[in-house]
Amino acid sequence: MIRTSLAAGLAAALALAGPASAETFVRIGGGLAGTFPIFAAKLAELINENLEGYTANVVSGNVEKSQIGIETGELDFNIAPTFDTAKIARGEGSLGVATPNVRHVITLYGSPVQPLARLGGPETIGELDDGPNRVWMGQKSGFFYQIFEPMMQAAGTSPEAIVDAGGVIEEYGYLDEVQGFQDGKLDAGIFAGPVPYGLMMQIAETPGFQLLKMTPEELDRLEEILPGMTRTVIPAGSYPNQDEDVNAPFYVNHLVASANADPELVYAVTKLMYENFGAFHGLFAGSEEIDDKEVFAHNVLPVHEASMRFYEEVGAE
Repeated sequence: MIRTSLAAGLAAALALAGPASAETFVRIGGGLAGTFPIFAAKLAELINENLEGYTANVVSGNVEKSQIGIETGELDFNIAPTFDTAKIARGEGSLGVATPNVRHVITLYGSPVQPLARLGGPETIGELDDGPNRVWMGQKSGFFYQIFEPMMQAAGTSPEAIVDAGGVIEEYGYLDEVQGFQDGKLDAGIFAGPVPYGLMMQIAETPGFQLLKMTPEELDRLEEILPGMTRTVIPAGSYPNQDEDVNAPFYVNHLVASANADPELVYAVTKLMYENFGAFHGLFAGSEEIDDKEVFAHNVLPVHEASMRFYEEVGAE
């Protein structure tokens, strides 16, 4: 009788207390390499430390597949370049899947795009089809192909024109590109990173390189082809054999979420990023660009309603 009474009392107490609170998992797309996984890991750490009831983790994957994951609800947040998210949203990515419900949360940081060629090789992107040049672009679904091909288009050439001239488009891994130059198997390629960039300095030592140039007019056309792109200048002397300033494209990354995501979660993460941007500083080159200024800069997508609600409350621009 006593055991029965105790059991009944415990059951009643549990019923009054209600169901145990369930942990909500937050999945963050963190790219495949470079700064994206570092940023995503820090964001997950901030969520886990500051948002009660949420457990965040990082999911690796390329930008396009991760953005499709945002659209389908498999991911909650993703970091990606503004030009790329806009292109994918329109269904113009390599997979042709539109993502109309992806929304901007906050602008983050960016990087110069740095095309280069062997010493004595092409001097401009438009000259890549002037002979049988071996050009590294990476896989068609990858970040570098998706930015290099429009750069070629803006300069009046294309991967097809390079092949027609007897050249080759190389698709192997990004980290193998350095070895390709050092082995004499590449005439041109492309990198994205800080100036000077460590991987490029390896090539500068052996066998040496020259930056491929783009004119202001070509950069104008690139920004028309890829809305969200901007530009920068690589100062003279940044690399060996660089005697003058070189114009270069510059892409900006941002955090995105689905329009259908939990608005309270998106609001909380927006607030977390806005108030804790300093936690990212020093993690990688360019991380100091993450701040509470210009939270909409270079964005082409609609802003998430929950993020906008927060920005209106704090008067952010």
